[in-house]
Amino acid sequence: MNKVGVVIAAAGQGKRMGHNINKQFLPLLGKPILYYTIKAFADWGKAAEIVIVLNNKEIDYFKKKIKALFSYSAQKNLSLVSGGKSRKESVYNGISSLNDNISYVLIHDGARPLIKKFLIESTYQAVKKHKAVSCGVKVKDTITLVEDSISQQTLNRDKLRAIQTPQAFELDLIKKAHHSYDKDKALDDASLVELLGEKVYIVDGDYNNLKITTAEDLKPAEVILKERR
Repeated sequence: MNKVGVVIAAAGQGKRMGHNINKQFLPLLGKPILYYTIKAFADWGKAAEIVIVLNNKEIDYFKKKIKALFSYSAQKNLSLVSGGKSRKESVYNGISSLNDNISYVLIHDGARPLIKKFLIESTYQAVKKHKAVSCGVKVKDTITLVEDSISQQTLNRDKLRAIQTPQAFELDLIKKAHHSYDKDKALDDASLVELLGEKVYIVDGDYNNLKITTAEDLKPAEVILKERR
């Protein structure tokens, strides 16, 4: 049976939040943002291993403030890995730490705590057929290319998707993509796979799967969580 692992990228500093601590440790309805992200994958129940990639200086904080929020059985499934100097390096540290019996990996942003089980499951089912998968939502606004404040081209929004995570890959394929491109030439892991000439299948994302980037994102995230209770 093919086993799946999860890598949660949570080593970024989130400087745009304007706080002294990692944005993923900020409270959301009384619990850290990162807690909800991890819980979604733990509740999914199919991950053989969940790797959380953290800034090395924050590992002890995580153990004291977040890991203790989970049951003992859930804690046994969590692994902590130190991040690198960039998101790419951090993700590579995460996928490299997975056990040899892992066939597929789901990579998710630690700052996307509103991920729902249906999206995790649809991404996982798709990767077993397509080797590389990303999720995205249709763009609602008109998108225009601009140069020197002059509109150059208005794009067909029917062909555009706002890309989210999780992204899922055959483990050997994403490792090859990271090995092939040492520098941060791509915005995300799916882009690295595209640089290899591989196709990335897109599943429908979820508009509520918000990435908390600025302080303004906290309020709508709280509203969504309250509605789910």
